Parts: sequence; C-alpha cells; structure tokens
Amino acid sequence: MRILEEQLKARKAGISYAVLTVAETEGTSPCTVGKKMLLLEDGTTFGTVGGGAFERQALEEAAQAIKERQSFYKHYVHSPTYEEPGLGCSFKVGLLVEAVSPGLQLVVCGAGHVGGAVLQFAKLLHFETILIDTRLPEQIQDKINIADRFLACKTYEEGILEGRIPDGAYYLCCAPTHTQDKSALKGALQKSFAYVGMLGSMKKTKEMYQQLEEEGISRDLLLQVHTPVGLDICDMSPEEVAFSVLAEILMIKNGGTGKSRRDSVTVHYPKPD
Repeated sequence: MRILEEQLKARKAGISYAVLTVAETEGTSPCTVGKKMLLLEDGTTFGTVGGGAFERQALEEAAQAIKERQSFYKHYVHSPTYEEPGLGCSFKVGLLVEAVSPGLQLVVCGAGHVGGAVLQFAKLLHFETILIDTRLPEQIQDKINIADRFLACKTYEEGILEGRIPDGAYYLCCAPTHTQDKSALKGALQKSFAYVGMLGSMKKTKEMYQQLEEEGISRDLLLQVHTPVGLDICDMSPEEVAFSVLAEILMIKNGGTGKSRRDSVTVHYPKPD
C-alpha cells in the first residue's frame, strides 16, 4: 500500500520513477513473487526486492531505465559471497522494471483569461497541466480547479525553478504584468524546454530581451521564444488566442508546418466524358 501511495504522489508531482516487481524466482531467494520496490528519479526508494548486490545492480539499471524512459525484464543470478551474510545461497530472480515518466507537461504561468482557456482546452489534448501564479489560491480557485497541479510562488522564476517540473515541458508566459512575464520567461529559459511562448507586443518583448541579456540570458535562448505567441488564425478573444497557442504547440510537438494540409496535395479530378 505504501508503494502505491508513493507512486500516486510521484505521478501527481510530475516525478519520473520505476517500479521493480519480482515476477519469478528460482532457488533459495530472499524475495517472493509479487514483491515490489519503488525508485524515484532522485534516488529515493521504498520497499525492497531482496537486498544485497542483486538489488544494488537492479537499482542502478532501473535508474538508467528512468533516464532512457525504457522498461525492461531481466533475470538476475546471485552467487553467494562471504561479504553478504544472510544471502549465502544461490538464486535467480526474474525482475520486471517499469519506467514511468510524466506525460506531456504544459506549464501555464498566469491564471488570467487566456491562461484559463489554455488550461481548459489542453485537457482535450491530453496534456498534464501545471498552473503557476503568485496570487492567493482563493483569488484564482476556478483556474486551479482546471489544472492538474498548482504551484503557488512569490515569483514566477522561483515557481518554475523550484517546482519539480520535468525536462521537455511546454511553457506559456501569460502573467498579469510585464515584470511577472519577464520573471516567468527567465525561469523557463533556465530549464530544458520543448517550447516557450509569451503573450505581448514586440515593443514589450524588445525591452524585456534587453534586460534579460543584461541578466545573463543568452541571445540564442531568447531567439527560441515564440512571441507574439500562437499561429495567425484567431481574433484576439481569450478563447481563440488559446486555440492559436495550442495549435502552435502541436505544430512544434508534431513537426508540422502550420499550413493547410490541402496545400500539400494535388487533387486530380476525373476528366469529363
């Protein structure tokens, strides 16, 4: 039960992990079929699958499986040594190691009208959504209820850097003020990201980029930011802006062009008789 509870906590927190399950045993094994152990990405463990050198090797390989996001099944053979009292018999264990990583993570920095619409529509696209905001929860409870996770913070940069957000996340900076957008952008650009977009005018962006360069953010990183954000398909209503942002994110995710699919094919009509 403890392992299941910790699994659920890790999943909710966006933490990668591996579950080690004893599937078969042969010989005088210290573990039984069905025994489980949980390894979190930071090395924290819960439970045991037998201990000793066999378990240490399994944990090392499970840690690599987490990094590679690759599950595996393996037979481990233990031969007794004098250094391992209590494990003096030979045995073989079949171990299933299941690596579990968070789904696609969309981080929305700011619970305004556009942010709320993005959170709502992202659910339909099976994103796991993280909302970051500096306001009191009771002020934005309706948006918190939509998100999978809510990170309260003093600054957006702090929320992003301390929020245990997995690598490869998608970020949208849509905070209430320019200063807060700058904080969110600075935090996102210090992470390993798949996409960073920001609402705002070119004038605002130019001033912000200049400030961020002075604070140590490289121009190469700043050039990767999508701003003005979204595809050119919408009016300026929050809902349509949200759709255009998500369309751009899908374009990046799937390696698309953003063009109409009709333009990529030639339709041949039958000749009239």
